[in-house]
Amino acid sequence: MTNRKSSGIVRIFVVLLISTLGFGCSAVQAQQALLPEGQTMISLSVTERISVAQDLVIASLRIEVEDRDASAVQNRINAAMEQALQRARDVDEVSQSTGYYNVYQYDRQPEGGRAETLWRGSQSLTLQGKDAQALLTLAGELQEMGFLMNQLSYQLSTERADEVRDSLMEAAIARATQKAERAAAALGKSRVDIAVLDVDTSSDYPAPMMMRAMADTGSREMTPPSAEPGETEVTLNVRVQAVAQ
Repeated sequence: MTNRKSSGIVRIFVVLLISTLGFGCSAVQAQQALLPEGQTMISLSVTERISVAQDLVIASLRIEVEDRDASAVQNRINAAMEQALQRARDVDEVSQSTGYYNVYQYDRQPEGGRAETLWRGSQSLTLQGKDAQALLTLAGELQEMGFLMNQLSYQLSTERADEVRDSLMEAAIARATQKAERAAAALGKSRVDIAVLDVDTSSDYPAPMMMRAMADTGSREMTPPSAEPGETEVTLNVRVQAVAQ
């Protein structure tokens, strides 16, 4: 009984598979049938890619405070953040935005001592700009004020990525046209007209590599952090349907 059921399922699967393939072939044949006699539809795609130097540097810092009193923790965070924002606003080449603000209570158990209840809080500040020297200098000043570096990274700006994609689009269309002409020549056709052009403008790039900076809780005389840009690969896909005759 089981074998008969399995056999029936296999037969149904095969019929469905053949039907699906038949539908795909029918769609292609139907499309071709719409063309006048002597014309052939050519479908192809090309991908252009290029590695581009990253032009936007981003630094994420945080102020972190610990005290027995929750109000004292928040007051010190608020004062430090206001001071940092005032300094950051003076640097026109750098934009700033505040991030996650968190205050919580925990019990600290010193070795051989009695546990004490403390409050700890932190708030983050993000800097970004294309002038790396101005941003890194500002980040160093904030570190001297007691801010800790979370992450430091370079990435490709949206403006630069769009500019590169525009140039890739022109190259991709030219290469797709050349491929269609070669395919037509192989079929003995002398003329090619692009009927459908589909440009994939998605911008799904890998996440930027982060350069972590260790916190320095010692001397306030600190050297500004350093960062070196990498490269991001920008790609663009073009799909065309051409009529050869």
